[in-house]
Amino acid sequence: MTGQAQDFSEDELMSFIRGTAPADLAARIAASRDRDPALAAELALMAGLGPALADEPGAGTPDGTGWARLEEAIRLEPRAANVPAAPRRQLMAWRAAAAVFLLAAVAEGAWIAGRPEPGYQTVTSGTAEHVLAVGFRPDATEAEMRTLLQSAQGRLVGGPGAAGLYRVAFADEAALDAGRDLLGAAGIVELVAEE
Repeated sequence: MTGQAQDFSEDELMSFIRGTAPADLAARIAASRDRDPALAAELALMAGLGPALADEPGAGTPDGTGWARLEEAIRLEPRAANVPAAPRRQLMAWRAAAAVFLLAAVAEGAWIAGRPEPGYQTVTSGTAEHVLAVGFRPDATEAEMRTLLQSAQGRLVGGPGAAGLYRVAFADEAALDAGRDLLGAAGIVELVAEE
């Protein structure tokens, strides 16, 4: 409600529409309605919704027996017993389809449970035992890094990680020691740490 409509409660406006408002209230609402188009529109809307907004039970039906008539209609409605059963062949087809689906689900579950581990893995998922974490200087080129790793006989297995470190794997403990010394002496390496 806006404007003059805020001066009156919904109950007062409904009593005005029903004609049950006291004379002084009815006069004030009528005067406000003539001055305020929003109040006039709201009153027209409330008057149009009259039966739906009514407080009296059964006001929506002429004789007040709407619920009783609905109960009677439901009671007289045909029961499910009058509905013919599904044909036997159709029922058998659905049972067969359900059995095939169940068999396929069991076979799929057995296959998934019994399959071997996949024969592939990502480079970073390998479990190399001889690995160094290497941090290169920011100005080091890819060619310089590749040449240094080849001369140290290391292979790149991961990186750069969040800290900017690369994982370099070596064939054995002796190669790891020689690689640590060579990488530590290189000018393009900032950090060498064993994992």
